[in-house]
This record gives sequence, structure tokens and C-alpha cells, in this order.
Amino acid sequence: MLRWLVLLALVAGAVSYVERDRLAPYAPPAIASLLQGVGSSDSSAQGAGAGKSQGAGGSRRGRGNGAPVAVEVATAETGSLPILRQTIGTIVPVASTVMTSETTGTVAAIAVPDGAQVKRGDRLVSLDDRTAQAQIGRDEAAIARDQVTLDQANRNLQRAQSLVKSGAYTTQQGEDAQSAVASAQAVLNVDRAALAADRVALDKLEITAPFDGRLGAFQVSTGALVTPGTPMVTLTQSSPVYAAFTLPQEDLSLLQKSLSEGTLSVTLRPAGAWHDVMEGKVAFIDNAVASTSGSIALRAVIDNPKGTLVAGQSISAVVKAGEMTGLVLVPTVAVQPRTDGSVVYVVKDDGTVTIRKVDVALRVGDETGLKGGLKVGERVVTEGQGALAEGSPVKPADGAPTADQTSSKGSGEGGGKGAGKGAGSKAGKGHVAEAATPSASDATGAAETAAAKGEGAR
Repeated sequence: MLRWLVLLALVAGAVSYVERDRLAPYAPPAIASLLQGVGSSDSSAQGAGAGKSQGAGGSRRGRGNGAPVAVEVATAETGSLPILRQTIGTIVPVASTVMTSETTGTVAAIAVPDGAQVKRGDRLVSLDDRTAQAQIGRDEAAIARDQVTLDQANRNLQRAQSLVKSGAYTTQQGEDAQSAVASAQAVLNVDRAALAADRVALDKLEITAPFDGRLGAFQVSTGALVTPGTPMVTLTQSSPVYAAFTLPQEDLSLLQKSLSEGTLSVTLRPAGAWHDVMEGKVAFIDNAVASTSGSIALRAVIDNPKGTLVAGQSISAVVKAGEMTGLVLVPTVAVQPRTDGSVVYVVKDDGTVTIRKVDVALRVGDETGLKGGLKVGERVVTEGQGALAEGSPVKPADGAPTADQTSSKGSGEGGGKGAGKGAGSKAGKGHVAEAATPSASDATGAAETAAAKGEGAR
């Protein structure tokens, strides 16, 4: 068994050695560097020991760290990013009222169906009002009777005043007539007050909507006897609504500043409806931090004209608390996380990369804002970082030549002709023009063929 394991290891090592240049781009940085170093040392040894070594060997010897790795690059730009915080929350109604009866009565009619959208003042439930109507009739009759009494008292007063002036009536009789008028007026006022009270009682027998909103399900039916406080139906305001959510207390000063500047807004998506995006302004920050969770509560006002948002519905919210300006922007894929921070692979003018630590300020989608470590205009690797190490040569996939490539224009042509002299003259230039350089496998095959020929000649 041990013999087979040793044989398998030898075969794997041989395959890795032959295909080292093809495996390097897909290996971790440490293994890729080792494979490229082995390829570079082997090419140098072949160029020194064989006079018939081809241009591919010279080209590889000129690169120093192996064949250039094809990578995607992007140029750092200056700009700003929104300060975003993601959270979850629920929909809370601005107003929600359980409609009840203030008096005892029997439900005579339900005017609207369950779940109806109603306006302020619309009639919802009617109670039996026959007793109240009869009382109003009695009050009106009493008013009419007492009005007649008051009219007669006024006529008596006028007659008594005339007789007092003529001396037929004494002053006392005149004052009695005056008192009779005042008493009749007071009785009439009592009747009118009773009528007003009975009309209020009649109005209470009709349950109407106090604001625009949507009804729930009715909890009573026609003929049911209700008493004061009996719940009938719940009316909830449907637009606007509150979006309630929480954020960590560490963001409190940022939120308060943005609220005072009028830039604190929220974008939300209801649960299960990711295409329905709604926006609103944050109108409320709580006056206390929840001690159990260390979070602060907020509410945003959301217009809901179609009534798609309902009370208690879960939402995902993205809070925008202004913008951060003066950032260096790069694609998010260019920033590689490490245990000691974040780094980017910067493409230098000589066609090699350097690993540079950066200070990340914000990450928003596919863009990352840096506040240190990178300058505007520098190019960073966005794809292919796994095959790179410090000083690795690269070839940008966009074909843009590096400064070193421009100065060594034409150097790749000598590498393809296979002359040992030409390879030696170009080895020190360090060019990275991939199109003019044979592949690593072709170079390896050429070297092996040359070695085989030399073996046969001996």
C-alpha cells in the first residue's frame, strides 16, 4: 500500500511540474509563487546549460517571476457614497380604532361589508333608534307647549304695564307679570336643552367612521344586543402609515444629524414583494435607547395610496443617512479582506503588482469607498488575485500596455524565433507582452525536445 502511495505522489508531482504554468493561476498565492519560482529556475538552468535553448526559455528567464497572469483591472476614481444602514421592521398604522357603542341598543343594520375602504363620516352600523326618535318628538311637543305659555306671559306683561301706568294695577301686579314671563322663558330653555341631548343620543345610535381607513371584520351582526364598550369593528388608517424599525445606538449621533438636516430617508421592501420598493422620510427618533438590545427606535412616514402595506407586515429597510464625500472608489471585488485589514493588488507601471493595505470607509453594493491607502488614477486588480503574490507580473485583460511594455516594444518578437542570442539580449528587459510570448507548456515541450535530441546525439 505504501508503494502505491509513493508512486501516486511521484506521478502527481510530475504532472504538477510539467503543467506548473497552467496550474499557477488557479493555485493559492504561496503555491503559485512556488510553482512560478520552480518554472523560472528551470528556465534559467536550461538557458545556461543548452546552447540550443529556444526563445521561449529566454522569454521566461526575462520575466523573472514566471509568465504574466491575465487579470481584470479597474481604475480608482474619486466620488461619494451614500451612508446606508440595513435593518428590518414592521408597518404600524398612524391611527387604529376599535369602534364600539356608547349606549345600549340592538343592531338594526350594518351599512358596509367586512374590509371596506371608508371615508370619514361614513355610516358603519345603525342601532334601533325608535325610542330616541319618540323622545325627540316629546321634546319638540314640550317646546311648542311652553312656547305658547311664554307668548301668553308676554301679552299679559304688556297689558299689566299699561294698567300700572293708568293706575288700575299696582306695581306689585306689574312685577308678577314680569316674573311670569321669565319663568316661561326658563321652561322653554329647558325643553330646548332636552331636545339637544336627545338628538346627541340619537346620533350615538349610528356608528360612523372618524377618519379615512379600512375596516376589519365585523364582530357583531344584525339583531345583536350591544352595550357600552362592546367592540364592533376595527378601523385602521391605510395611508399614510409608519414604518417602524431599530438601528444600533452607535449610529445615534449620525441619525440625529441627518434628521436635523432633512436627509434621513428610508427605502423599504415588503416581505415577499421584492419588486415593490417604497420610500419615505424618517419623522421620529425615540428619546431612549432600549437597554436590552442597545438599539434606538425610528419611524418613517410612508405614503400608501393603494393600501398594499398593512399593519404588522414585516419589511426590510435601507436607511440613508446622508453621503460621505471625498472617497476613492474601486469595485468591491478589488478589496480583499485579511485578518489584519483589507488589501488591494495595485498594478505598477512595470507590469507587476504590489499588495497594498487600504482603509475601507464604506461598502455600497459593487462599489467600495476608501479613505486611505490608494490614490485616484491607480489601477487595481479585480479578478485573478488568487494567482498573484508581491511582485507578480500581470497582463491586464483590457490589453492596456504598461509603461514597461511600451519601452520594450518589439521584445516579444525575438522570443518567438528561438535564437539563444536573441533570448539572452532580451532577458533583462522584463517585458510582459503575453501575445508575443509562447505559452509555458510550449516552452516546456521545446526544452524537452531539445534535450531528447541531445541525448540521441550522444
